[in-house]
Amino acid sequence: MKTRTEITFEMDRLIVVSRSRKAEWCTQCARPVEMLSVDEAALVAHVNSLTIFRWAIAGELHSSETPEGLLVICPRSPKLNY
Repeated sequence: MKTRTEITFEMDRLIVVSRSRKAEWCTQCARPVEMLSVDEAALVAHVNSLTIFRWAIAGELHSSETPEGLLVICPRSPKLNY
């Protein structure tokens, strides 16, 4: 007689963004928030970085540019659900 063993895995995904940044002003929210990098926003939204850039260009994310020229994303953007 054959026996069959079935193994089921349940996984939850937890993303912890740890950083020491001060809050920056989001013009769309009109409030100070701790902005996310493009890669952090991609992790939160479960998409790749290119998608984040496309959404930012299309105006679908609250975004701004740092003095160094880096794109930062507001975590309160509708597409992120952060």
